[in-house]
Amino acid sequence: MDFGAFHLNGYSLGGVETAVAVPELRLAFDVGRGRGDLLRCDNIALTHTHVDHVGGLPYLIALRQLYRMAPPRVFVPAQLAGELAAMLKAFEPLQRFPMACDIVPVESGARYPLRRDLLLEPFRTYHPVPSFGYTVVQTVEKLDPRFRGLPGAEIAERRRRGEQLTRTEERALLSVTGDTLVQVLEKQPHILRSEVLVLECTFLDDRKPLAEAHAGGHVHLTDLWPFVDAFENDTLVLSHFSQLYTTAQIGQLLQPFAERIRPRLRALPTEPGGVALEFPTAQ
Repeated sequence: MDFGAFHLNGYSLGGVETAVAVPELRLAFDVGRGRGDLLRCDNIALTHTHVDHVGGLPYLIALRQLYRMAPPRVFVPAQLAGELAAMLKAFEPLQRFPMACDIVPVESGARYPLRRDLLLEPFRTYHPVPSFGYTVVQTVEKLDPRFRGLPGAEIAERRRRGEQLTRTEERALLSVTGDTLVQVLEKQPHILRSEVLVLECTFLDDRKPLAEAHAGGHVHLTDLWPFVDAFENDTLVLSHFSQLYTTAQIGQLLQPFAERIRPRLRALPTEPGGVALEFPTAQ
């Protein structure tokens, strides 16, 4: 999916595999079974540690070593950092090489630099195991409005004298929830204003009762209807669909919802090489 400044590559099938990459940022959200295009992701943000989201991590780390690439940074909820390190350590006698990576335990509300102008901001999500979503925030230096209209020579002279002429503005480019209950929209409302929001929506109809969906820590499409007027995003991407649904059924079941919300609606594919579904905008 092309969003101008960046792309999203990936697919997600509930309980089987979830991995989404932003190639321009060398950033992955979860790694599924470790498909090849994730190899160039120097930063890996794990939403939680269920196997369908992290199973491919040892493989990617080992393959990067084989190709003499730098160890990746792996962001993980702080409560699970020790267990993740132990899992990787257990592979070392089998692999006969260190499983080299930089594990970064993350906390909600903290910020972690990806590059000079990009920050990764974790936020709490609601799943049976400790879990976080992530927002990618871009910082942009802009000339303070007080100095707009000044001749270029005067601006240059003020800068030479060390005056602060700019101010920092922020853009929330992308938020990714990972697996969660719908309460994330109430308790983390800032994600409703990200330019792109990737939100799990595992179940779409009454083949899965609401109570069972919630017991597993997942969003049901029924949960999203009260929020139809709350989404301020440019694009909403739904993901993590259950194996109950074919691609055609996903399109049919999401169409009424797409017609009611302001953002463009997209749906991640559920298989490798699949194409994201696109829906006409409501406005």
